[in-house]
Amino acid sequence: MKTRTVLENNKWQIKVYSPPREHGSPHVHIISKGDNAEVKIYLETLEVSGKTRFSKKSVKGIIRYVYRNYDLLMNQWEVLHGKKK
Repeated sequence: MKTRTVLENNKWQIKVYSPPREHGSPHVHIISKGDNAEVKIYLETLEVSGKTRFSKKSVKGIIRYVYRNYDLLMNQWEVLHGKKK
């Protein structure tokens, strides 16, 4: 399994995991630096999957960041998972 940190700032990292651990719709994992929080966001819908320890304000900011970097994030997903058909 490959893990690729695609983007990073002083608060968190955005990671893409490869098969076989990951499958299904394209998504990214955002992992906090220090707060032990993680959230999974689907790229095509910007939907948050499951519960998270991130605050609602933080999640909104993360979603905006994912939206602004959609092309880069989707490209990295496709590198590890293959292009959608």
